[in-house]
Amino acid sequence: MRRLSIGIGVAFFVAAILRLVDQLNLVATPPTLPETTNLVDRVLGTITYRNDIWPVFFGTNLLVALGFAGIAALGWLLAARMTATDDRRGWLLGTFVTGGILGTTGQLVLLGAVKAQIDIPYCDCGFKQQEIVSQVWAEMVAQGASQWLVDGALFLGAIGLALAALRFGGREMPDAWSWLSLGIAVLVVAWLVLTFVNVASDVTDVILLLTIGILVPIWSIWLGLRFADAQPVGQPS
Repeated sequence: MRRLSIGIGVAFFVAAILRLVDQLNLVATPPTLPETTNLVDRVLGTITYRNDIWPVFFGTNLLVALGFAGIAALGWLLAARMTATDDRRGWLLGTFVTGGILGTTGQLVLLGAVKAQIDIPYCDCGFKQQEIVSQVWAEMVAQGASQWLVDGALFLGAIGLALAALRFGGREMPDAWSWLSLGIAVLVVAWLVLTFVNVASDVTDVILLLTIGILVPIWSIWLGLRFADAQPVGQPS
């Protein structure tokens, strides 16, 4: 459990660093295109940039997928620390494991959709415009599905964090860790609400980087360093 928790923290921390690298254009700078540029010309004008930034995009989303997968496994281990008669055990198991699976799936769907367009932006067989428009819409559909999966994962994760705070805070973990768990849950819900109502991306980006880049790694590594190996299911906690 210790290695798993530390691995989750490292995965999210590095993912946040890579996202910051992308946002600050430290690897590649997106081209400046006139606002009047149509969809096809916009795609054609960004092909080089999308190829250049792909390794950063791939690394960011793959690490987040690994982090979600780790959360699913962590939920299983945390539930093993609770007695079978504790009603919160099933809720904790369901939120973390289900959320982790949804988040992992969402990130992999996104990677697959973007990679398909990078590999073959068009076949240049006489229908370039139609191909590009179709591919853009297909990617948008995939990204929409991915976003809903990840949002669902985050919502379930927020519930799981609250449950973990109530169950382990002041016992196996100190009260400060419990408050950190609740604080992360509040920030996650706030991010979901703000993105849903289309608040300025600068605000949501700050919340996202603060949460996955700093608070979640602290939460996870703290948990791993403090907790012993999980006890078998049904054993007293």
